[in-house]
Amino acid sequence: MTEYPPGIVISAGALVWRVRDGELQVLAVHRPRYDDWSWPKGKLDKGETLPQCAIREVAEETGKQVTLGQPLPSLRYPMASGKQKVVRYWAAQLSYPRSRAVVARPPVKPASKNEIDKMRWLSVPEARKRITFSDDLRPLEALVASYQHDRLDTRAFVLVRHARAKRRKAWEGADEDRPITKAGQKRAEQLVPLIAAFGVKHVGSSPAERCVATVRPYAEAAGIPIKTYDELTEPGHASKPLKTASTLTNLLGKQVSRVVAVHRPTLPTVVEMVRAATRKYTRGALPRKNPYLPAGGVLIAHVLDTESGPRVTAVETHLLHVHP
Repeated sequence: MTEYPPGIVISAGALVWRVRDGELQVLAVHRPRYDDWSWPKGKLDKGETLPQCAIREVAEETGKQVTLGQPLPSLRYPMASGKQKVVRYWAAQLSYPRSRAVVARPPVKPASKNEIDKMRWLSVPEARKRITFSDDLRPLEALVASYQHDRLDTRAFVLVRHARAKRRKAWEGADEDRPITKAGQKRAEQLVPLIAAFGVKHVGSSPAERCVATVRPYAEAAGIPIKTYDELTEPGHASKPLKTASTLTNLLGKQVSRVVAVHRPTLPTVVEMVRAATRKYTRGALPRKNPYLPAGGVLIAHVLDTESGPRVTAVETHLLHVHP
C-alpha cells in the first residue's frame, strides 16, 4: 500500500457492483451540494485504514454494508485549497447484514440528506453518461474490464505477520507461549475493521500465542473460532518447509475468504506460494525483500476460483500505518 506524504488529502471509496439479468450494474450517489453523481467515497477518520474508510463511507452514504474485492485505479487531482487529493477505490459487493464480518465492524451513522440525497443502480452505459467527472470513469473501466474477462468475482486470502511480541531474551517461558506486547495488542485491535472490510469468514493461525493473539480480536468480534496449524510454526517450517507450503497452498485453494496469522521466517514460503498463483494480469506487486512484512503487516491476495485452481488477480499490502 502506497504511503502518501504530508499535505496529501487521502480518501477512499468503492464501486459497488452487481449483475441483474446478465447486465453489470454499479451503485452511484448524488450530492445535492454540488449537484453531481459519483461513487461513494470520503476522507479517512482518525485511526482508520483505507479499506475501513471505504466500507464506512459506502455504509454512510448508501446504507449498505459491502465486502471489498480487488483494488481499482486510484484518482489524484488538485483541490481548490491547492492541496492534492488521492482517492483509493475498490470493487465491492453487497454483504449480508448479519454476516460474521459485518457483525465485527463498528457502527456507522448515516449521512444526512444534505450530503447524499439519492442513489441509483446504473448500467455501465448509464454510468458513463451520468457520472459527472470523467476521471471517475477510470475505476469504472477497470471494473468493466475485469468483469468482461471473468476476473471480478474474487475472494480475499489475508495473511498477517503476527504483531510485535515480547523479545525472546526477555521471555523465560516456552517460545510458543511468548505473548504480544501492548503495542502488539493495539495493532491486533486495529486489524479488526481491516480484516472485516474483506469479508473474512475463517480464521487460521500458527498455534504460537503471538500469532493467535494477533487474530483473536477479530475472531472474537466476528464470533469465529480460530483453527491452528502446526505446520505454520517456526519449528515446523524449519524442519519441513514443503509441508508448510502444502498447508498454505491448500488453504489458498479453499473457496472462502480467510485470514491466516504467520511468523516472519515463514514469509518467504508464503510469498512464493502466492507468487505461483499470480498471472501477467495480476494487479499490484508482492513484497520483494525479506522480511516482506513488518510486525502486524498484512498481505491480501484477491483470489479467483477457476476450474484449474485458484488464481490471484490482485495483491495489496497494509502496514502499521493508519490515519493519525
